[in-house]
Amino acid sequence: MPTAVDGAGGAGGTSRRDSGKRRKRRRRWLVIAAITLLIVAGGGAGAFLVLRHHNVPAAQKPPHPRTTPPTASTPASASPTPAASSPAQATPTPAGAAGWTYPTPVDQSALENNNATIAGMSCLSATQCYAVDSGGNVLQASAKPGWAIVDTDPSAGLDSISCASARFCAGVDSSGNAVILSQGGWSDPILIDPQSGRLTGVSCPTASFCVAVDDSGNAYSYTGSATRWAQTSVDRNSGLTSVSCPSAGFCAAVDSSGNAFTYRKGSWDAGTQADSNTGLTQVSCSSSAFCMAVDGNGGFAAFTQDRWTSGSIGTSAVAISCPADGYCVAVDNSGGFVLYQHGAWSTATKIDGNNMFDALSCSAVATCVGADANNNVLNYSPAKSG
Repeated sequence: MPTAVDGAGGAGGTSRRDSGKRRKRRRRWLVIAAITLLIVAGGGAGAFLVLRHHNVPAAQKPPHPRTTPPTASTPASASPTPAASSPAQATPTPAGAAGWTYPTPVDQSALENNNATIAGMSCLSATQCYAVDSGGNVLQASAKPGWAIVDTDPSAGLDSISCASARFCAGVDSSGNAVILSQGGWSDPILIDPQSGRLTGVSCPTASFCVAVDDSGNAYSYTGSATRWAQTSVDRNSGLTSVSCPSAGFCAAVDSSGNAFTYRKGSWDAGTQADSNTGLTQVSCSSSAFCMAVDGNGGFAAFTQDRWTSGSIGTSAVAISCPADGYCVAVDNSGGFVLYQHGAWSTATKIDGNNMFDALSCSAVATCVGADANNNVLNYSPAKSG
């Protein structure tokens, strides 16, 4: 049997079939490869096109409007932060003209209800003062609470007050009475003028010595007993208008006819015609060597070297206070003040509109308090006025 033929013929057919299969697989792989190449080629072109689109040079980019980044805004409710404030302090007294403060109203109830005005004042310092008004009230001023009524004389209006210290004062009224601050309280009105005359002035250099004068020419001396005042007839022709005692050994008093009288060693002299033009309204003495009086009509009378001389101030001064020899402050009837120093008067300076002054007290050089007819007070302190 031709096993070989049978064997040889079968082997050749298998080879042809395998060859056809390989060709089919090759063609299939070629097709797949071609498709893959096409896909890759297409994707690469797409990628290339995309890459070209996103890599446009900066100069070719469409310009965008330039916008400044917005600044962070402050919330609507916020405002610029104020500087840190200092701790609360006492409000400084406002400075007015020429070293005087602006007018400050005091005792307004008396002015409005009784037309009472401040008639006299006595200051121990810039912030410690006593005053009296024509309604019979005694007012006290201290640094913190200000001015307040501390006593009332129901018998009459008070005309003058003088304080030797914060513990001793004497005020006098228009019915011949005195009210005295002693041992922490004010006395009831004490009749010291038997004729019930108008007491026009009082001066107390110490707590054991005071002199009061009246409009009948009499002087009344207090020597420690509130109910015992010694009477002396000083002026037989006119009424006394003011008295000033810088010490228990010396006083000066002036009258409504221009005369001046001095008190030494327990007695009064006969008087001197110090102002020939008109009556003297107020006198102030800093020592036994220096006094100054004003007449309300522009004249003055000065006591120096143991004699009186007269002259012109240049304004109608109605109140005067001399805290040192050769130095005086005066206020007038039209809201002005003048200084006397170095032997001459300054020109008048307006400090209170056109208001007339009624009272003035200087506790030291450049330390004064004045009161006008509207019950305003003004403090004089040029060193602190700026």
